[in-house]
Amino acid sequence: MNAIETRSTKRLLMICLSLALFFMTYTEVTYTQQKVMNKPKNLNTWTPSYLLPIQTDNPAAVQRTDFTITMRDGVIIDCLKFVPVGVTPPAGGWNTVIMHHGYGDHKETLADFCRAQAEYGYYTMTFSVRGQGLSGGLSNLISTIEADDLIEIVEWVKRDSVNGSNPSKILIMGGSQGGAVPMIAAIRGMRVAAIINSVAPPDFASSWIENGCAKMTLLWTVEYTPDTARYNGQVNRMSDWIYADTKPYWDSLKHYMPIGRDFINGLGNITTPVLVEAAWQDKFFNADGWMQHIDKINNAPITSYLGAVRGHGSDISYTEDVWHMDWFNNFFFQTLWGMQTPIFDQAKYQYAYTHFPVVDNQYFSFTHDSSSTLLRTSTVPMKLYLNKNGVLKTTAQTGSNTVVLKNKITNGYTLQQAVNDEFTGSNFTSKFKKDSVKFLSSALTTALEWTGTPIVRLDYKSAAQTFCQFNYQIYEVLPNGSRRFINRANFTDRNYTKDQRRQVTFRGQAHSHKFQAGSKILIIITNLDKAHTDVEFFGTNPFVLPTMKNGDHTVYLSSNSYVELPIMSNTGHRFDLAFEQDNSELNTPNTFSLSQNFPNPFNPSTMIQYSIADAQHVELKVYDLLGREVQTLVNELQNPGSYNVNFNAVNLSSGIYFYKISAGSFSDIRKMTLVK
Repeated sequence: MNAIETRSTKRLLMICLSLALFFMTYTEVTYTQQKVMNKPKNLNTWTPSYLLPIQTDNPAAVQRTDFTITMRDGVIIDCLKFVPVGVTPPAGGWNTVIMHHGYGDHKETLADFCRAQAEYGYYTMTFSVRGQGLSGGLSNLISTIEADDLIEIVEWVKRDSVNGSNPSKILIMGGSQGGAVPMIAAIRGMRVAAIINSVAPPDFASSWIENGCAKMTLLWTVEYTPDTARYNGQVNRMSDWIYADTKPYWDSLKHYMPIGRDFINGLGNITTPVLVEAAWQDKFFNADGWMQHIDKINNAPITSYLGAVRGHGSDISYTEDVWHMDWFNNFFFQTLWGMQTPIFDQAKYQYAYTHFPVVDNQYFSFTHDSSSTLLRTSTVPMKLYLNKNGVLKTTAQTGSNTVVLKNKITNGYTLQQAVNDEFTGSNFTSKFKKDSVKFLSSALTTALEWTGTPIVRLDYKSAAQTFCQFNYQIYEVLPNGSRRFINRANFTDRNYTKDQRRQVTFRGQAHSHKFQAGSKILIIITNLDKAHTDVEFFGTNPFVLPTMKNGDHTVYLSSNSYVELPIMSNTGHRFDLAFEQDNSELNTPNTFSLSQNFPNPFNPSTMIQYSIADAQHVELKVYDLLGREVQTLVNELQNPGSYNVNFNAVNLSSGIYFYKISAGSFSDIRKMTLVK
């Protein structure tokens, strides 16, 4: 690391410390709007990860100016700028950077970053978006209204060339709200030198409610207290529509959410150079929006990255951070300084895939990769069918078989009550019963890289009226039985007729992950989508809000029941050869066996695998520590083969349990631990 990079790294640490002190001491003005949800402390909204390329080795003295700009409708926007003290460069002024904050933040969030960058020869500026911070007006939740504000602010900055801005060298950077608004503004005619868009896909608004599901992060965002955000009438109604949990209100949310917010249709109008980045594990917005639509930016230079991006609860990768620094620098050198860099000559689609081992017992490892062709066209679909006995195979189940997912809510328990309980505690667990079913593949004979968006084909019916929900979770299970959540796909039928059999195809959350040879792929279908890796971000809350309609949901194990993963391959794959012989084909095992359940410890469900050598009457029972039988899992005649059985202990207390198999003269017993 050279001296300049060392100084930049030290300065970044100082800025982060300053921000931490700021958040502990800053107090905003309160308002009369009645909202009940404070901004979650673990939201880690976007801030610049790196200092921008420096224009001078010697930090300059800078002057901060706080000011306001009056918008076309009279709304006053609270702003600040930092300008180096001294002689303005003769070639048009200081290179100019506008930093745009994320939703629910304010100008002070980015003030220290603006100051630090200005010290190295930039005119920097930031502001509080309308309805946020000390700016006036009411928020329309990241829309054309806020974009038109930005257009006016850019024009003000251009006119401020008398104080050192460079009208022809303005770059706008931001994440989430700060990434979406500049793109919408560019579509609506804003002209600047470059845009950095972070964690804000072109269908971000629809992403919040994709496949009929309302994400927890949407409810958080439209429920902020007035000291965080003040909403106009439409946005103020959105939380009411969500809590009502009825079809007419859902239809209102579905209709109004994309209007003036999604910007897919305008991508072809963008002529400004763009840097796009998105996170695979984004808890707000699905990176699938860029997977499907990034090539619609066809009239502007573009560079893109999908992988480890800091923001919205995604995994962190220090190795990818190092790559990012050089990538960002080259974009600035090229678009602001006019220097030739590899930024637009390198592969357009940069990405990184996750894989074991887990780093610091917290995050997947990442490996960087790239493609000169669209990622969505670089894969081969691998279908994994749901089969009986909890088996996941590359061939469809024959015959008539089903599994049942129970959605049981008692005592009139409402979504509002569940949110207030944060989906935990005795009140929640006694009134909402979590249920799941599991499907496990055989071991992989080769490593497989999934890159793209999983597609789920679901064959179902439900005893519920109007709404029913199915949440798919995808895991990798290591040879030692330990497992880790990768990503998910969620679907809620919001126009359902009770007991009607239907088929539907829906897209999940985009990801890139390499399964290692010897591992197994696990699919869990559940009525409450909470994964162990979500806890740091969500606490006890789920990814999507559950439906509060009682009824058993039936999944038919047919050729219309599968999860399709896009697998990186230039020549195609015989995916049946990528797995050890399918479980159902192990029809003549040499011995009887009972495997250790996984996961273990577990909460509240676990999978038990066993094999039988010939046709036998099989009993599989669970006992408590005192030897009392608590549940019979299997009691039937079974053919030779290997079987997976799901044990759900939602109604049992924490402790040690035993499970015992009896099949003819064979018997075995193992211990397992339930931890709640």
